[in-house]
Amino acid sequence: MPEQLKAKILKAAVAERCALGMDVQVFSSIDSTNSWSLLQCKAGKSLPFACFAEEQTHGRGRRGKQWLMPARTNIAMSLSWSFDLSHNALYLLPLSISVAIAQSLESFGMKQVQIKWPNDIYVSGKKIAGILIETRPVKTGDNVERVSDSRQMAVVIGVGLNYDMTALVQDGLQEKIDFTDICEQVNAQYIETGLCRAEVAASLLYHVVDVCQNFQQRADRYLEVFRSRYDFCRHKNVEIMLDSKQILAGVAQGVTDRAELLVTIEGEEQVFNSADVSVRTGQVEIKPEKAVTV
Repeated sequence: MPEQLKAKILKAAVAERCALGMDVQVFSSIDSTNSWSLLQCKAGKSLPFACFAEEQTHGRGRRGKQWLMPARTNIAMSLSWSFDLSHNALYLLPLSISVAIAQSLESFGMKQVQIKWPNDIYVSGKKIAGILIETRPVKTGDNVERVSDSRQMAVVIGVGLNYDMTALVQDGLQEKIDFTDICEQVNAQYIETGLCRAEVAASLLYHVVDVCQNFQQRADRYLEVFRSRYDFCRHKNVEIMLDSKQILAGVAQGVTDRAELLVTIEGEEQVFNSADVSVRTGQVEIKPEKAVTV
């Protein structure tokens, strides 16, 4: 069984790589790292802070989906950060965090890493990680009745990263057809150095922290990196499921400057800012572009 995560080591990794001292906690079992973090933000806990869980009993994904995680199998993390609402590019945050996760995986030598709009990370055509971002007004002041700062927003960035799904598959709780994990890709890609779960967790944390630290100055840059290196859907046949459950089919054409999905449907280009997207077979050939780095 993979080793237990250590808060002290995770905190030291952020301090060394990002020059930031922040509270990091590791729970043996919790309902949801995002739910706990939101409650802490409501109570006025100082930002930023992060938490990890060895086991999640009620993990949540986008659009109400459940994310199963038995003890010490995968990585569940939530980072809580304060963002200034006067910076009006927060719509770029999900893709920016996705870029952080992709670059964390690539730092270990992993290849074929892509991002499926709006915030799923894929390796070798299969999902390996997902993001759930939630917000709450920042509480300030030292009194018992804290007040909200209308200029600041507490953003809870939840990340679920598949490390070893063997137990889930063996117990019949998860099919592995459309999913992959770190251990599988280490073997499939012949990565010489085995990636321990603690090492992956530390890399994930400081890459996400780095994006948060630089988001105000580099948000547009992260968007360009996504477009040039990681866009999984672009030029592929996709199905769009809207909130109304209506399903539309078309060809993805990339994203707008506001990180909205562009899809050509029956000859007309349409824009989507919220939807479930699935990629269909018979995809269109992707034309490579010049990579952009941050």
